[in-house]
Amino acid sequence: MKTTTTPWISRMAAGALALACAAPAWAQPEAAYPTKPVRIIVPLGAGGAPDVVTRLLSQILTEKNGPSFVVENRPGANTIIGTDTCAKAPPDGSTLCVVSGSSLSINPHLYRKLPYDAAKDFEAVTPLVVPDMVFLVSPALPVNSMKELLAHAQKHPGKLAYGSFGNGSDTHLTMEWLKRATKTDLLHVPFNGFGPMMQAFLTGDIQVLYVSVGNPGIVAQAKAGKMRALAVLAPTRSAQLPEVPTLTEAGVGDPGTFTWFGLMAPAGTPRGVVQKLNAQITAAMQTPAMREQNQTMAMRTRAQTPEEFAAFLKKDREVWGELVRQTGIQLD
Repeated sequence: MKTTTTPWISRMAAGALALACAAPAWAQPEAAYPTKPVRIIVPLGAGGAPDVVTRLLSQILTEKNGPSFVVENRPGANTIIGTDTCAKAPPDGSTLCVVSGSSLSINPHLYRKLPYDAAKDFEAVTPLVVPDMVFLVSPALPVNSMKELLAHAQKHPGKLAYGSFGNGSDTHLTMEWLKRATKTDLLHVPFNGFGPMMQAFLTGDIQVLYVSVGNPGIVAQAKAGKMRALAVLAPTRSAQLPEVPTLTEAGVGDPGTFTWFGLMAPAGTPRGVVQKLNAQITAAMQTPAMREQNQTMAMRTRAQTPEEFAAFLKKDREVWGELVRQTGIQLD
């Protein structure tokens, strides 16, 4: 890299310095950020995978910065309540929010009216984690692979029921994609939370699940034979279930998108604050404590700049939007 400073570069540097010195105080809060507690809104209930990840992250950020980072759960309405709270917060770095594909990529296509604009009301900070997802069936079913499951479903159209986290959720849309891609007929049963859905699965009320590998009890019960793992939706096999093939290895293919969680700030949050948070969180995700937790919960990390994350979000909205159109699902 050349180190010689040309005259025009010197003039640009001098001009930039003059502008920086003349800038108002509100344009440069990142130098001392944060100076007060920061809340991180999680638009889902406490105890789930994104909540657990966010709470450990908040501890690391608090230790790094001094002022506390506090997690605030605001579940409801397919993540709309918490996401909207973040969108309308002051853009000063004091409010951040965890979002998912449902929040910013799916909901804009599902709802005719949203209280927030997914493309305009947020600043992309950084991706957080991507959970390995697994297709599970009841051990009572006479199937041992995705191929056998699909063949069984084709012979018994509408008889096998699968659970999801609600109409229009990413779990619902992915299963609907599977139905269309494989020409099978499965019955959709929505649930309000992982606990009720798991209970219905274990009692035989539903026979198929598509959930995160890291959800409580999944790996242990799969290894104990209380449920049968047929495939994972992940780039490679899950370290928690190494014997289970990916969906592509199972011969089904890939829906072109995936479940993810990331961190956003209200639109207008100073760029320096966003960049500082991105750098600190990227480093935090590589700490031993966070790496161990993510491995235990079958979560993969993604390091991206704010600009790269924003570009991903734009593309992700397009992919999920096409899936919504294919399924014909429309809410409200």
